Amino acid sequence: MTKKNIHKENLILVQKFVDIVNKDNLLELEYEASDFKIKVVKKIKAPLSTYHQPIVNVSDHTEDKNVSKTVEKENNFTNKHPGAVNSPMVGTAYSAPEPGKEPFIKLNSQVSKGDTLLIIEAMKVMNTITASKSGKIVFIGFEDSQPIEYDQLLVVIE
Repeated sequence: MTKKNIHKENLILVQKFVDIVNKDNLLELEYEASDFKIKVVKKIKAPLSTYHQPIVNVSDHTEDKNVSKTVEKENNFTNKHPGAVNSPMVGTAYSAPEPGKEPFIKLNSQVSKGDTLLIIEAMKVMNTITASKSGKIVFIGFEDSQPIEYDQLLVVIE
């Protein structure tokens, strides 16, 4: 069996596990064989305010208005957006090349086509996710070292 076929079979197996987790409403599913291990962790969807509590200086009203606009704008993005970068796999998202280093992207930063946006670790392999077009980062939908799902909205480029 070729390496390409093994990779394809592994992706099919991972997708089946994701389907089981979703269908049976599980939070986590783990499988281990002699030569590999798969662990699927479901991201718990909670209101935006639970994960992204904006820190606002009460005395500065202009900052307060800007935060409100950002939160409202975040709610409008879906993985069907023309500038959406969706996860091609289940894994763990990393925003920087190593712990403690500067992140690849920041909100409102400019990127060029081919720039690295993040790294997804899946089955001990580091996969670089690059920008499919040039533009401005208007949404980042993951946090460093966060488990992510297949087709999850990660970044929006406008």
